[in-house]
Order: sequence, then structure tokens, then C-alpha cells
Amino acid sequence: MNLLGTQSELDEETAAKLHNRLPFRISVATRADMDSVARLRTASYGRHLPELGERLAQAEPADFEAGCEVLVATSKLDGSLLGTLRIHSNVLKPLPLEASVDLSSRYEGSRMAEATRLCIKSSTASSLVRSALFKAFYFYCAEQQIDWMLAVGRRPVDRLYDALLFSDVGEAGRYTPMAHVGNLPHRAMSLATASVEPSWMRAGHALYGFFFLTEHADIDLSGAKSLEDLEQSKRVAVPMAPAAHPHLTLAANNSLNYQFLSVPMPTAAAA
Repeated sequence: MNLLGTQSELDEETAAKLHNRLPFRISVATRADMDSVARLRTASYGRHLPELGERLAQAEPADFEAGCEVLVATSKLDGSLLGTLRIHSNVLKPLPLEASVDLSSRYEGSRMAEATRLCIKSSTASSLVRSALFKAFYFYCAEQQIDWMLAVGRRPVDRLYDALLFSDVGEAGRYTPMAHVGNLPHRAMSLATASVEPSWMRAGHALYGFFFLTEHADIDLSGAKSLEDLEQSKRVAVPMAPAAHPHLTLAANNSLNYQFLSVPMPTAAAA
């Protein structure tokens, strides 16, 4: 079931919301955006991880992989890049953080997405850009029927995830070297997509109105590919059991008789 509700429910909810324009647009990146994305990553990561910053001077293979989306926040004033993050799903392959952390059984069989490469350009709008990118991440997960939102955070960035009500995937407060972030110690954290709206409402969360009571037409995720379509297209050829009838035995033994079956989703997580 879509967490966002039926189309009629969405139309009624949208009509009741406040409508607010942002000084930037958030969208799914195109190849033309990737040079700017790489420059911002280099500048952001280079401050505390110079070697990783150098490696990020060019777009990464994951930026173009099916099951991943790069989001960009672009200034309406001059078209400059104000922020970016990449979303990995586990529909086609494990999440990046799974190379460093074993996820518990509660994540088994679930559809997950991890936010990585979060970079925000220093400006007076930095906080708003970050909040809008997180809103885009949440609505991507809701629309794509993601069960768990995941992220890793180093000190003091992990406090941002604490403030969003993420919790540690394992031992509370544990920092683990993350292979995909230069082996720098990070906390691996998660938040159930379905819990965001009710838990934030109960907590009187500062971003509840921004996320759920305000319509931002400048956040446009229409360029994202359907994870459901990707999952449906993931097929493997599975040999059938050898036939009982003698004249079919040779074909079966030579694996000439196949049927196509959907492959179950990976059950691990990554960053």
C-alpha cells in the first residue's frame, strides 16, 4: 500500500496544505549536473577526508546505477548547485553500509534506502536546503514503498539524524569505520518510513509542518525511476527439475528447459 494514500486522498490533502515556494529547486540529477555535483563533493569531503575528496572529483559509478538516484538542489537565482545527496536502494544490490555493518533480522526481507554523499554548500540557505533534501528523501521513500530509511553519520553529523528521530541499527551510540566513507567511524542509523509522520506529530517535531503541512512544488521527484519496475525486471533463469519422461531427460540435463522467476529482494543494508 502506498504510504501517501489514494489519489483522491492526496488531492484533498494537497488542497488543505499551505503552498510555499523555495528559492531553489530539488530534482533528480541528470548527467549534465554531475560535474557540479562532483565539485561540491570534493569541496565538502576534502575538508576532513582529503584523499576521499580527491577521488570524488569525478562522478562515481553508483551515480548512474539502476536503483540509485542523485538529488540536486539548484538555485533559482543563478542555477548554481546548493546541495546534493544520493539515494541507494537495496532492490538490485546491497546498500553501501552493508560492507561495514551487519543488519539485524528486523531488516530482513524489507525494502530499504540509504542516503549517502550528503553535501551542502555553505550559504545563508544551508539549513533550508538540507531540510528540503531530507523532505525529498522521505517522499521518495514513501512513493517507492521503502520500509526503512538509513544513513550513516560521523560526529557531529550524527546529531542531525538523532534530531530526525533516527536510531542506531545496532548498539546505541556505536561508531564503526565505514568502507564507503574513507573508513572514518560513523554511526549506522535507521528510521521506519511509515513511522515518520505519526512519530513526528506526537513529538511536535520542528519539521512536521515543513514536511507534512506544506506543499513544495519546487521539490520534483518525477525523474526518479520506479523501484517496483526494476524489481519486476530482475529475473534469472532457473533450471527446472529433470523430467520424468525418458525423452525429456537429455534436454533437462543440458539445462535447455528454463522458467523465469522473480528474485527475492536482498535483505541486507548499505550506505
